[in-house]
Amino acid sequence: PSSSTPYVDSASSAVECGGRLLHMDKSKPTPVVPVILSGGAGTRLWPLSREAAPKPFMPLPDGETLLGKTARRAGKVPGSTGLVTVTNRDYYFQTKDVYAGLAEDEPAEAVYLLEPFGRNTAPAIALAALLVRARYGDDAVMLVLAADHLIRDDVAFAQGLRPGNAMADD
Repeated sequence: PSSSTPYVDSASSAVECGGRLLHMDKSKPTPVVPVILSGGAGTRLWPLSREAAPKPFMPLPDGETLLGKTARRAGKVPGSTGLVTVTNRDYYFQTKDVYAGLAEDEPAEAVYLLEPFGRNTAPAIALAALLVRARYGDDAVMLVLAADHLIRDDVAFAQGLRPGNAMADD
């Protein structure tokens, strides 16, 4: 095979790409690292949501917040390792308080990437990707979750992740 065409040798779990032979260890499961994006100024739901009290921190009728529901759901993803949260530095302590309120579902390995000011979604994901790669390795899979989405059916959510996980493992 030419150096510009990737070559996969399934017998040895090796891939040639760009003239380099990469060995993949399939005996270890691929880590799935949930990344929660929890930013925004709270302008779309004003006056309920404001810069001082953005949507992820608003208590819902059941007493939980959207951020809390997202973190709890992230921790139940099969194969999940750790939790990365990208948020504004002004929301660091609020975020920690929400996670502490999850009791036994509190993330054990929470890492916080604190932005001095919002830079939109793409830079937040890029920053998280650099951290995930450095901390969990090149084969880690990121699951990017918005902290302000309400997902009522956690079982359907988990089932929806299966095809992506399977593709990432291949």
